[in-house]
Amino acid sequence: MGLAMVNRKLAIFGEFMVKWGGTMLVSFVLVSTYYSCVHIIAKDMYDNEAQIFWLTLVARVIILEIAINLACFVYYARYNSVTYWHRKSCVADLRVYAEDSEAQPEIEYACAQPRVEEHLSWEPANESGSKFCFQCNKEAPQRSHHCPLCKMCVLRKDHHCFITGACVGLGNQRYFMVFLFWCSIGLIIAMPHLFFYMNTQIAYWSVLLSSGHLEYFIFRYPFGFLHYIGPVAVLRWMFGYVPFAHACFSTLFSFAGASLITAGGFFCLQVWYTTQGYTMYEYNNLTVRATFQGDG
Repeated sequence: MGLAMVNRKLAIFGEFMVKWGGTMLVSFVLVSTYYSCVHIIAKDMYDNEAQIFWLTLVARVIILEIAINLACFVYYARYNSVTYWHRKSCVADLRVYAEDSEAQPEIEYACAQPRVEEHLSWEPANESGSKFCFQCNKEAPQRSHHCPLCKMCVLRKDHHCFITGACVGLGNQRYFMVFLFWCSIGLIIAMPHLFFYMNTQIAYWSVLLSSGHLEYFIFRYPFGFLHYIGPVAVLRWMFGYVPFAHACFSTLFSFAGASLITAGGFFCLQVWYTTQGYTMYEYNNLTVRATFQGDG
């Protein structure tokens, strides 16, 4: 196998991971969090079966909402393309012209024929609303930006999300915001359960602190909180200090905490940018923000 073939296969694998790697990670964390909270932690945390039942029901509803909005986000990412909206606007324009022609009396039909040539040869009087994209080699609206990963001009591009594997734009931003909302709600519910399990089964420093062994905690065991951190727990497992299950739960806890901060932060930012009438890219680009008035 030649070097060119290896590079080609690596490029294909890289494109696959860029597009689907984040989605696979989200799916894995989602399933792991659900199984851990509902089937492992809930039995130790709750004595009432009714509480476990309602926790399971709420968790399933949240997972369904996340999965549906993630699927819609990926599917409607194709509607971010400027080419799609160009084609749609052309079809709509021709339909309006056909309806106007049908509404005219037959006696005026001959007089209306020159309108065909006038319609086909029409050129906009003001070209300030468009720009030329050298990557796509075509005209594009001013509020579109080329994405080298999606390989197209994205209309009202917000940013390229590596977790979902596509750009956030005009076609799928609504699903992205709802996806972030339900991720935040799910993680807000999951974090106390994971924290309870970490305190009772893995990070014994909190038990020592609550039991009054303050001197032992300060002078001999001051860094027990590091057991919550995934990479530290994995290293301790590799050296044989903790079992594999402890490393898995610490890693899951770290992922869940980081995901909660990320999802909640991005959701608040999306709400802010939307109310201002800009996308993330436009709001943080002073040239674009000075040129266009926000439509929020």
